[in-house]
Amino acid sequence: MRLVGSVAAGLAFACVLSVAPAQAQNQHSFVSSLGNDANPCTLAAPCRHLQAALTATIAGGEIAILNTAGYNGGTTVTITKAVSIVNPGGFEAAIAPPSGGTGIEIDAGPNDAVSLRGLSIDGAGVGSTGIVFNSGASLTVENCIVRHMTADGIDFLSTTATSALTVSNSLVANNSGTGIYLAPIGSATAVFNRVEANNSTNGSGIAVDGRFSAGTNTINATVSESVVAGNSTGFFTFTNSGNATTSLMVFHSVAANNGTGVYADGTGGATVRLANSTLTGNTNGWAALNSGVVESYGDNYIDGNGANSGSLTTVAKQ
Repeated sequence: MRLVGSVAAGLAFACVLSVAPAQAQNQHSFVSSLGNDANPCTLAAPCRHLQAALTATIAGGEIAILNTAGYNGGTTVTITKAVSIVNPGGFEAAIAPPSGGTGIEIDAGPNDAVSLRGLSIDGAGVGSTGIVFNSGASLTVENCIVRHMTADGIDFLSTTATSALTVSNSLVANNSGTGIYLAPIGSATAVFNRVEANNSTNGSGIAVDGRFSAGTNTINATVSESVVAGNSTGFFTFTNSGNATTSLMVFHSVAANNGTGVYADGTGGATVRLANSTLTGNTNGWAALNSGVVESYGDNYIDGNGANSGSLTTVAKQ
């Protein structure tokens, strides 16, 4: 009897050992055109698509793209944690949003920072939106292309109390809606540096919207070394009474060949400030309506536009 008990105990122990441990997640994961989503997403055995690599990567980790290919497999890439997706350069890392859908959707935690570098998101006239940020601490978009969407290029719709958007060295073009739309629920800051937001046929190049945020909040955006051209409106900031105040500072940038170059609209406090920038070729150079304010530091180049709406307020440099 004692021997039978020992055998039973040994078999039980063997069964415990036979259960495979959960596969450890990677700090650095990799995707390749030659990869397989059943792989562990290592450099030696990369995955094929970004969604598989996201599953294999720890929060705060990085996913590197190894060669030219499409990397979403026809579905939306959904990000729910802090992560960086990086294309080192020299090839195209393509994201093709599904018909009527989004290329990349971010539903991260309130302390999560998400970074996207070197991606080409092309809606091909059927994808709705390139990037949608619903929640998280911050989104950084660098060296990316977002174009040919039926709606907006980038939507920053953060529900986080305080969040930040940074877009640099990127092209957002030929979208039916707005190029970059900043409309958080809480307070937010945004910086756009060396960004081109062009040919938004039914919207703005860059828009800051305070209508969905409480009046105790602020939404402040800064643009430098950037161009908005061929849009319905170039730079646009607006809000309502009782909602967040909005501010858009435009430095050393160009608004050309838009319906309206710069536009501030809203009784709740909507302001565009212009410094060392150019407004030219617009049907309307500027519009300041419903207590919205367009301010100039007196060093701008405003010429070759049609009629303007409202006054341009000159302010002194500090």
